[in-house]
Amino acid sequence: MPSRGIGLVCALALPLIALGGCAIQPGSGLSASQARVQFYSLLDKTQVAVGGTWDVHDDPTARGCVIPLWVEGVKFPGLRIGPAPRDPVAAASEVDASWTALGLKVDRTRVGQVIQLQARTDENGLLTFRASELAMTLTGESECRPKGA
Repeated sequence: MPSRGIGLVCALALPLIALGGCAIQPGSGLSASQARVQFYSLLDKTQVAVGGTWDVHDDPTARGCVIPLWVEGVKFPGLRIGPAPRDPVAAASEVDASWTALGLKVDRTRVGQVIQLQARTDENGLLTFRASELAMTLTGESECRPKGA
């Protein structure tokens, strides 16, 4: 009787695993260090698009994450602080155009006097740009890649 119960559980679980496998995206295929370089490059391009002199406070320490099917991975955070833009709306529009040209879907919101743009890469990396009359910030995280890859 116990072996029949295990067989039933396996029979029910296998189709779910197979269906879940179809939805799993393989990511970019980059190593963790290559994903970090690609992410920081995207932050650099964003800075160039909006202009100004930026302070780079990227944390070189990887953060843990989990890739579908419970694979341990790492992702890298980024933090850039920029000057006050001449026109926050124009700065946000420049970043929006830059990210859209790269194929990213951009969500725009207002948080008080701050304009916020957020986008995710196809591999689930996160980008957040904020502009106000006081400063600009650019933050995010690279895609999650397998640990040690």
